[in-house]
Amino acid sequence: MRRIALFTFILLSWTPLAHAVADAATGGMQAPMDQQSSNANDPALSQEAIDRELDKFRRTEVSLHQALRIAEKIHPGSKTADISFEGGLDAPVYKVRTLQSGRIWEFDIDGTTAKVRNSVLFSTVQGMSESDRDSLTALTTVRLKMSDAIRIAERSAAGKAISGGLMNKDGKLAYVIVVVCGNDLKQVTLEPSSPRSR
Repeated sequence: MRRIALFTFILLSWTPLAHAVADAATGGMQAPMDQQSSNANDPALSQEAIDRELDKFRRTEVSLHQALRIAEKIHPGSKTADISFEGGLDAPVYKVRTLQSGRIWEFDIDGTTAKVRNSVLFSTVQGMSESDRDSLTALTTVRLKMSDAIRIAERSAAGKAISGGLMNKDGKLAYVIVVVCGNDLKQVTLEPSSPRSR
């Protein structure tokens, strides 16, 4: 049996600064500069917001794995490119982006009921930046799936994943998974080997 070669790194413990790094690495939107500067001046506010988000995540009945499976079943054969928990809304949701046949679909999966609250065609691969196109093309060639990367990261960091996404690292695809470990968050990066390197 062939083994998938992976390089695993636990990069950082969670801080308000790490939140922005993880959002950027997994495709999340950064706050406007004026909001970033006001949050930087009030670390208690930032930590309070993070604590609220983590508390909602811990109480959410649906797991990241369940949300991922629900989204991938909508378009059989699709692969998850990005998934994240959002607890700031009335009901917590998982935002899931999947890739199938050159199209990126976005789903909102309710964290309480596991129902699909929203399903839209987000973009096409051709409509993405060159870096994103390269990452999505690489996603179709590697055997390691997002769900596998999440399981590996959870075991490695001894916690529960709250988000996962793709990153182009030195021209190679990398999965970036953020894992809740007690009161901390850790970012785990996994680099799957390409089929050509075997």
